Amino acid sequence: MKTKILSILLIFTLLIQYSFSQKSERIGIIDMEYILSKMEDYTIASQQLEEKIGEWKKEIDLKSKFIENLKDSLEIERPLLTKEIVDDRKSEIEFEVKQMNDYKEKRFGVNGDWVVQELLLIKPIQDQVLNVVQSIAKQKKFDKIFDQSADAIVLYSEKKYDISDLVLKSILRSEKLEKLNLEFSKESFNPELEEKKKEIEEKKLKKAEEIKTRRELILKQKEEKRKAYQRKRDSLLELRRKK
Repeated sequence: MKTKILSILLIFTLLIQYSFSQKSERIGIIDMEYILSKMEDYTIASQQLEEKIGEWKKEIDLKSKFIENLKDSLEIERPLLTKEIVDDRKSEIEFEVKQMNDYKEKRFGVNGDWVVQELLLIKPIQDQVLNVVQSIAKQKKFDKIFDQSADAIVLYSEKKYDISDLVLKSILRSEKLEKLNLEFSKESFNPELEEKKKEIEEKKLKKAEEIKTRRELILKQKEEKRKAYQRKRDSLLELRRKK
């Protein structure tokens, strides 16, 4: 009898353990694109990035048209030119094509400027959202949170699982508090804070000036190379004319 009772208790204990082990996970869903679209900082950063990309594409388009004009001119004038001059013109076109391809790589390559700009402008905002999501996940005891705007395939989910608005409200609340603190700081003048802000601004201006100087130097070097190539080309043409 005792053995039977012990057996029943053992089975009952195992059933309880099994039921606890089968506890369902607490899952949440967010729509990152929706959250970001409602954030003013993200909208401004996206516009700035698009403007930069638009400027770079225009520069590439102008360069491409310039090269096409060189090719068209060569084809039109080819019957009137010597083989040496044709070869020189081809070399000039190849040089311009290489410059354009190098520029494309610099702007849109794997480690191009667009990646750098995205990291500077957009990634901090995405990181802010992720930090809030993690904070909410800990507070609400979520086991997993999926982003339905990313690669995670969510065919259907009830509205109660979507915490996008909760995340957005938390972010907007934090931003509002930051603005209030900033306004309060402006009202209560703090000499040390103002001095620190002035120092930061001076560093920013200095950095911008260094970047501008470096850029001007690179442009100057490129222009000198172009002029040197032009002088060499003109010298060769002059020699051939004298012959």
